[in-house]
Amino acid sequence: WQGCKYSVYVNSGSSANLLLLASIKELKKWNIGDEVIVPSFTIISCLSAIIRSNAKPVFCDVDHQSWNMTLENIKDKYTSNTKAILMVHTYGLPADAIKISEFCAENKITLVEDSAEAHGQSIGEINCGKFGLVSTLSFYANKHISTGEGGMILTKSKKISEKCKSLRNLCFGNKNRFNQDDIG
Repeated sequence: WQGCKYSVYVNSGSSANLLLLASIKELKKWNIGDEVIVPSFTIISCLSAIIRSNAKPVFCDVDHQSWNMTLENIKDKYTSNTKAILMVHTYGLPADAIKISEFCAENKITLVEDSAEAHGQSIGEINCGKFGLVSTLSFYANKHISTGEGGMILTKSKKISEKCKSLRNLCFGNKNRFNQDDIG
């Protein structure tokens, strides 16, 4: 239904953001201090995931009606050090996803989409959570779809899916289970 090829279930939306950014950082070979633009109005787990991936959070303003980032807000903060944009759909209101995803594609920026509060929302025929290379969902008690707790990583990338699954499971080795190849 969501339209993404791979999914990884985790214990929370916060964990989904954390594992996702950690896997992208490694696979895209980010350097310490590379920038991720994030809306100034969002939950702390978005900021935490950026900091734990050793990236530098760069806050952009949000629209006063939708509470979401807009392309104009992003352009005010974009630099040559911008490696990703963490686009959050707030309170079930979709962000400016079409324009932001086009901007990311043109500038070779990874678009990470936090769709924790946008289950079932769409812009035209495209579901929220399908605009970026990767997206996250939350199933916490206050979300549109709830399991009491839980989260999901959605991606078009097999490599990102495999890395997130490894990180989720303490990076146990494939050949020798108790020889970890990373810190998960």
